[in-house]
Amino acid sequence: MGKLIKLGIVGFGLHSISIKAELDNHPLLKGQSKLVAGYDPNPNAIEMFKKIEGFKIAATFEDLLNTNELDGIIIASPPQYHADQSIAALESNLHVFSEVPMAIKEDDLNRIIDAEDASGKTYQLGENYCFYPEVLYAAQLTSTGKIGEPVYAESEYLHDVTYRWRDQGFGDVDTSRIDSWYQLFDPMMYAHSIGPAQVVLGGIKNPMPFIEVTSFANDIGGYQGNPICKPAKAFQVALFRTETTAIAKCANAYVFARKPARISIQVVGRTGTYECSQVDKPGRLFIADGHKINKARHRKGKTRIIDKESLSNVIPRVKGFHFGANARILNNWLNAIENEDKALIDAKVAANFCMSGIQASRSARDGGKPKEIKIYNY
Repeated sequence: MGKLIKLGIVGFGLHSISIKAELDNHPLLKGQSKLVAGYDPNPNAIEMFKKIEGFKIAATFEDLLNTNELDGIIIASPPQYHADQSIAALESNLHVFSEVPMAIKEDDLNRIIDAEDASGKTYQLGENYCFYPEVLYAAQLTSTGKIGEPVYAESEYLHDVTYRWRDQGFGDVDTSRIDSWYQLFDPMMYAHSIGPAQVVLGGIKNPMPFIEVTSFANDIGGYQGNPICKPAKAFQVALFRTETTAIAKCANAYVFARKPARISIQVVGRTGTYECSQVDKPGRLFIADGHKINKARHRKGKTRIIDKESLSNVIPRVKGFHFGANARILNNWLNAIENEDKALIDAKVAANFCMSGIQASRSARDGGKPKEIKIYNY
C-alpha cells in the first residue's frame, strides 16, 4: 500500500458522515486515506467537524483547496455547486470524488472533462448504484456473453423525498414548505437509474452510452396534483436507444407513494434474462436452450433463482452502506489514485450518464419529442 491519501470534504450531511465512517473503518478502505479538512457553511455541520480529532475546518471552499498536503477532495455539496467545485479542485491539482449529478448544465460537462485531462488527476462520479451487487452481476452476464448480446435493460429508482420540502424533515401538507435543491432538475437528471442501465448493457468497465431518448414526466404523486417539488416534476420515465439498437427503460421519482423505495434492475440478452425486482432480494436468471420450444410452447432453457449466496459466488459480498456499493466505488477511486489511473466512472463516462439525463428532461419538457444524446468518447 502506498502513502496515506489525505482528503478534504465539502458538504457534511448524512451521506458524508457514512462516507467518513467507511473510509475510517471499512476493511476495503481502512488505512488508505484520511479526512483531514472540510468545509460546510451550515453551523450544524461545523459542530460535527469540531468532533473530529486533528481536523481543519476551512472558512471557505477556496481555503479548503489550499489546505497543505491535500491529495483529493470529496464533493458532497448541493448539486448546483458540483461542476464549479470539481473544476476548481482539479485545477488545484487535486483528485475528485463528486456525488451525483456530475453537473446540471450541459456546458459544464466538457469543462470537467477538460479539467480532468489537463490535471492528470483522478475524477470519479460517485454513482454508487452502478456498484450494487445485482447491477455488477447483470453487467458480468453481458460482458462475458453468458446471455448473448444485450437487447434491453430496465432500471428503476422510485423513492419519495417529500420530507425534503417540509420543515425539520417531517410533517404533512400543513407543515411549512422549504426549498430544496431537488427543485432544480427533473428526476431523470438525478440519475441513479441511467448509470446502472448503461453498466448492465456494456459492463462496468465499458458502460454503453445512449444516443437518443424519448421521455415523459408528470406531477402525479403530488398532493392534489400540485407537487411540492415544482418546478421539477414528480415522476419521470425515459426510453433510451444505443448505437447497437439496444433499448433501455429508466424510471425515477421524487414524490411517489411507495415504501420501501423501489430499486430494480433487469437485462435481456438474445439468449437469456436476469431480473431483480428489488435489490437485496432474490433475482431470477434464465438461460435459453438455443431457439428450441418445449411442449408447453415456451422457450426451452434453465431458470435459476439468484439468491444472496448465488450472487456472492460471482460478485463477492461486501458489507457496508448501500449493500457495499459505497465501499466498492470509494475503493476503486482510491486504488486509481494510488495507481495513477482513471477511475471506472471518470469524467467521460460520467458525462454520458449526465447528458442522458439532461436530454431526457428536455424531451419530457418538449412533450416527449425524441432528443439526440451526445456521446463523450475517448
